[in-house]
Amino acid sequence: MNRKGHIEDKTLEHREERKKIFNRRIVLAVCGVILIVMAVLLFKGCISSKEKKKQNEASLQSDVSESDIVENPDEISENYYAESVFIGNSFIDDMMMYDLVKDADYFARVGLNVSDAATKTTATGKVPIIDEIAGAKKYRKVFMMFGENELGWQSEETFVRLYGDLVDKVREYQKDAKIYLLAVTPITKKVSDKNEDCTNNERIAEYNALIKRLAEDKNAVYADIHSAVAGEDGALPDEAASDGIHFGMEYYKKCLLYIQNNY
Repeated sequence: MNRKGHIEDKTLEHREERKKIFNRRIVLAVCGVILIVMAVLLFKGCISSKEKKKQNEASLQSDVSESDIVENPDEISENYYAESVFIGNSFIDDMMMYDLVKDADYFARVGLNVSDAATKTTATGKVPIIDEIAGAKKYRKVFMMFGENELGWQSEETFVRLYGDLVDKVREYQKDAKIYLLAVTPITKKVSDKNEDCTNNERIAEYNALIKRLAEDKNAVYADIHSAVAGEDGALPDEAASDGIHFGMEYYKKCLLYIQNNY
């Protein structure tokens, strides 16, 4: 090989080497850009997650307004229960008689269940009970009490579906109201042992679990007033109710205090 050919070969090798170096630099540069993009996206994701967390915390805090503040936990708070309405069965009907919540509205009927509430009226009403809150009056809080009269139903799914329909109606009529689903309260051991129409404390516990899940699904509050009045054995104390089911004013007060101090 002459000198000229040798120089050309060296030049080609040099060019190939430079080309390889250039290609490696391109690959490294692309990888660097990808890593930077991924880091930026990860950083934005962390910021977004933190912002979302802050928004959720702010949302939770906004649920606790000044009107929810209870000054004396041992007394029923007119502030907490202002602009409230209670809807339901004999539990609500009896509660109305004691007038423990000043200026509250009550729409109830003895023996009412989640099916009847969409068709039956109160003793003096002209529209179905659930439609009583469809007017111009706005409520801050809606308390609903159902389940006791449905303990003997064969289909738990029907109970949940119809109760859910009532909750949807309430939200349609009172868009800004906070909805509370009250737990079914316990009965005395004596009445539970009789088990008339499947009315027993074990069945009540099952229905309360259904109500709690429904409240979660419907973005409502499950108010566990069962815990407020149950004895250590899970039953209603014998002295709480003459019939073993419907208790008096003091136990209603326990329920109302439990709600305002816990939800």
